[in-house]
Amino acid sequence: MKKVIFVTNIPNPYRIPLFNEMSIQFQEKGIHLKIVFGAATYKRRFFKLEPDEMKFDYEILQDKGHSFSEDGEKTIFFYRGLDAIMNREKPDAMIVAGFSPATLKIFKRKLFKGTPYIIFSGTIERGKRNQNFIRTVQRKLLCKYATSFVAYGNMAKKYLVKTGAPEKTVFIARNTVDTSFFAAETENLRKLSPHNNSITHFTYLGYLVPRKNVLLLLQSVKLVAEKRSDFKLDILGDGISLNELKSYVSTNQLDNIVEFHGFRQKKELPAFFARSSGLLFQTDFDIWGLVLNEAMAAGVPCLASPNAGATYDLIDEGKTGFVVDFTDTKMVAEKIIWLIEHPKEAAQIGKNAADYIRKNVTIKHAAKGFLDATCYALKIN
Repeated sequence: MKKVIFVTNIPNPYRIPLFNEMSIQFQEKGIHLKIVFGAATYKRRFFKLEPDEMKFDYEILQDKGHSFSEDGEKTIFFYRGLDAIMNREKPDAMIVAGFSPATLKIFKRKLFKGTPYIIFSGTIERGKRNQNFIRTVQRKLLCKYATSFVAYGNMAKKYLVKTGAPEKTVFIARNTVDTSFFAAETENLRKLSPHNNSITHFTYLGYLVPRKNVLLLLQSVKLVAEKRSDFKLDILGDGISLNELKSYVSTNQLDNIVEFHGFRQKKELPAFFARSSGLLFQTDFDIWGLVLNEAMAAGVPCLASPNAGATYDLIDEGKTGFVVDFTDTKMVAEKIIWLIEHPKEAAQIGKNAADYIRKNVTIKHAAKGFLDATCYALKIN
């Protein structure tokens, strides 16, 4: 049996179902998959891990991660002990997430041991950030020696090809979560607690950090609140911007409209999706944005920022959601009002979104993308 090691940062709960499914699909193809995590967790991760759900072979390196930003957004792992694991396991191929110190260690093994490696990347173009000379040269070198690639989506594939990856070697495994959980749990809750039509609820879900710039969203909400009071915004998340956002809400007398619920675990989200008439997905930059997958799977119509990679793969304008530039606060306010005043049309968009996710963006689809890239690297038909 062939042996493949997948190296990534930490055991995120949303990745566990993917690794479980990958393990099954790889096993059926005669490949044993082992996941190696760089650390158990790091600063800005608030979720709870359920080890019993991890039904795959794995190992966690002893590294706490090194943060070099106030909010923990920028954290690096050095993957100490990875060389020892590779020497012990003698894998037939390696999969590595992103362009990290782990990728450099795996690149070195390729040079000296000939072990093929696959780069899993969600990186997309972001102006001058991707134009750093040293970073560009390093990534071109890593791409040159990689055997195949797995991209989050079409924007990530475009970046890989531009960085030197032959297009035929780039396989897409759309970044996703256990969408069946959000679909089933949300639908069950809708049946148990029918929606109160007198108040329309909207949802923001994500970290409250400067990069998300949720203040823009609140400015649009303020414009809507000047015209009507029959709606509420539920903000789910925590982060260093929380006090600033609460201050804005208080100063602008939006306390009866905006409610902060703090960070919520995965199992708590369907209750909010069940009563939501729209996800307001603002971000200044996300290489993907898994909240969009979650809300769409739950049948929630979404206003999605063009600054997220997921928007380009998941939103079919006017059919599965809307692409909106949140810097145009007046336009966003008008879209929110449209969702309030057209509940049947909005519900249909939510249904279309759920159908699209179910047919195209599931854990099984993602695992198949990894399997195809691995089979290409191992020359397995």
